[in-house]
Amino acid sequence: MAQFNSFCSEDYIKSVTPISRNLDIAEILPFLEDAELMVIREIIGKPLYDDVKVKFLAQNLSSDEITLVSYIKKAVAWRASEMAIPFLNVKIKAKGPVKMRGDYEDAATLSDVKYLREELRNKAEYYEERLLDYICKNSSKFPLYGDADTESNITPTGETRFDGDIYFDDNYSTRLNYLYGKNNPK
Repeated sequence: MAQFNSFCSEDYIKSVTPISRNLDIAEILPFLEDAELMVIREIIGKPLYDDVKVKFLAQNLSSDEITLVSYIKKAVAWRASEMAIPFLNVKIKAKGPVKMRGDYEDAATLSDVKYLREELRNKAEYYEERLLDYICKNSSKFPLYGDADTESNITPTGETRFDGDIYFDDNYSTRLNYLYGKNNPK
């Protein structure tokens, strides 16, 4: 299996999120991929995501793309942190789920974990909104934004939002909702 190369480095994640410096980054890595593919790619669309990712890995970004990646990195770091929380203390082993115990720590309660996840989710959504605002205001600089990928049917959620029978136009201004599947009514 090929290694996933994220927009975020270990040092970046540990410097912008409350993830502890002594946490093994292997605990977060699977969630970086999930955050990028399930959230960021949905926001900006697969064609733009793929293009920016290739340029990022080749270190060949334009100044506008560097700004775009700065928004992407913040959103990915916070969303991956939020996604990882339930799995940092509970591991799935051969015998089933087990709760990890430190020598001198008290385990967080379920309400503590829920609160922490909510705070991380709020931060992630804030940065995702900033990414969406930036890409919408500068869509002329990103011609791939708005392009549909016919293979995966992933189109950006920024301009129109569609979920089943409910259509939200550009004036829909409540919290950013992630809509999976067909999200473009055109």
